[in-house]
Amino acid sequence: MEYNNYSDYSDESSTNSSNNEKNISNSLQTNKKKNKNFILKFFDYYDKKLSNYIYDLEFPEKFEFLIYINARVYNPDLIFLYFLILFLYNIYYYNDYYFIIKPLIHVISVLIICLIFKYIIGRHRPKIKKISKRKYNCRMYEHNYSMPSGDAAQSGNFAFLLLYYFNNYYGFFLIPLVMFGRVFYFCHYIFDTIIGAIIGYFVSFYVSILLKNISFNK
Repeated sequence: MEYNNYSDYSDESSTNSSNNEKNISNSLQTNKKKNKNFILKFFDYYDKKLSNYIYDLEFPEKFEFLIYINARVYNPDLIFLYFLILFLYNIYYYNDYYFIIKPLIHVISVLIICLIFKYIIGRHRPKIKKISKRKYNCRMYEHNYSMPSGDAAQSGNFAFLLLYYFNNYYGFFLIPLVMFGRVFYFCHYIFDTIIGAIIGYFVSFYVSILLKNISFNK
């Protein structure tokens, strides 16, 4: 009997300890989720607050046209125009039909990665507050999620491409202009464009490593 009582007590204590461990584990997981949510809400709040300062800006029409160009310069419908020009340029001056393939792989890779992140994060675009005060409307072209900014990602990508293939740093000067333009026209929040530029640059960097020893020439 003593043995059975001890066994019952042991089973009960082990059950209690396992329940306590589960409760502790659940509370830790809950705290982690709360901390993550707090961090995300913190960044979201201040990101939107800082972005509002840009949303409230107004400029003369001629100056705003320059902002509009920067906001649109890396849109998909224009990127492939640049590739056509670059393709014709290389054919005319260097008779090189294959140079265009690697940069095109860079652009497509950045585009795919951005789309994946957009649908994983699922952040909605800013609400349009003062579009009537803008002389131009970039927002009408945007219908998917906000983070990361695909245009800012391509600006980071092209900055790397210019540096890697032509030893040219001018692409880096265009990145903040593109970022500002995308926020100014309510297409993104500031943090969307920062993350986009970082993704574009480093995805392009890793693609260059993968393609380094691959030749498309016959």
